Amino acid sequence: MLLEYNIYDNFNPNTMRYDTIEPSPGAHFPRGYPAPKARGVILDYELFQTGYEFTSTGVLTTEAKVGDVIEILTTQDNSLAQTPDKTISQKLSLWYVITTIDDDNKVVLQNYFWYMIEGSSYPTANIYGYAGTFWTILTGSLYPQLMLWGSNANWEETNLELKFNMEADTVEAKELATSLFSKIQLQPVTYSYDLFNLKSPGIVVGLLTNEWTRQRKKFRLDELQNPALEKIVITERSQFNFINVFVKDSSTQQYPSKSKGYTLDDNDNLVALNTYQGDGHDLPEQRTVKTMFYDKEPTDAQIKSEIMPSTTVSKIYFNQIKLYPIQVNDLVEIWYKGIVYRGYIADRNFTPNGERLTFVEGERG
Repeated sequence: MLLEYNIYDNFNPNTMRYDTIEPSPGAHFPRGYPAPKARGVILDYELFQTGYEFTSTGVLTTEAKVGDVIEILTTQDNSLAQTPDKTISQKLSLWYVITTIDDDNKVVLQNYFWYMIEGSSYPTANIYGYAGTFWTILTGSLYPQLMLWGSNANWEETNLELKFNMEADTVEAKELATSLFSKIQLQPVTYSYDLFNLKSPGIVVGLLTNEWTRQRKKFRLDELQNPALEKIVITERSQFNFINVFVKDSSTQQYPSKSKGYTLDDNDNLVALNTYQGDGHDLPEQRTVKTMFYDKEPTDAQIKSEIMPSTTVSKIYFNQIKLYPIQVNDLVEIWYKGIVYRGYIADRNFTPNGERLTFVEGERG
């Protein structure tokens, strides 16, 4: 598959946000991105649409430099439902920033969105609320790297209350974004759009799909799709199965001399040992104990998270199904080797020989 590209000078927000258009007195809107400075054909490429897991590579046929923005042009449909009643139809372009380039003009490309939020952080004390709030944070004041003309999201998909378990005082924007997209099973889509109807399109990022209400697609994988199955640890725990908890007394600001003990039964239910009345047959035979100190009473979920075993999910890479095309952010149910996997499509990899998809198992929330 032959793919062309456009190359632009870096979209520096420190200058571009002040280059405005005034369609009427008192109304100022940012001017869109300029015309490309070069066009060419990309060779020997491996291009990931979302950058969920990997950076992209390819060989350029024109000169470029590190920091340039590159738009890969495809003939694939990229319809996006912006509201329940409005779906825009356009061809899919893949937007990247060149991060390295060698003497043979081989480049490493980072997806526009992930490059944009690189190096930003946010106070963890404010990390709670709805998914739409976190999306606004990520696309609002935290993007010093690249110009962004706008963002949007399916408000029904992002109307999901979330709580993140992060221990540090601040969280990197990339870590927050990764956790958010995993919980809502949506990856950001970067596209060109004339947001202000000024015939001057800019770069917009959206948590959108080609349908407002996602319908789960069901299919079976066979060897024609050359599937590769991996198990990944999404929540890595320690080897402990018992915990002693000390909670600071708010009146004395001292920890008590006696702790509260907890463990998990055979069904992974949290058990408070001071109220347990069983014979122990449903508890771990061998205790591996850890001790935790809290300034205030922890929730059951916090305690449980400290002694839960590692959580793993399945990830499947497979070739595109020509008779039943699958897109990024599709909710899917896959039958593979007698097992049913439910999750979503987190990425789409374009190569000269075809497309390969990344499925990640899990449920929303």
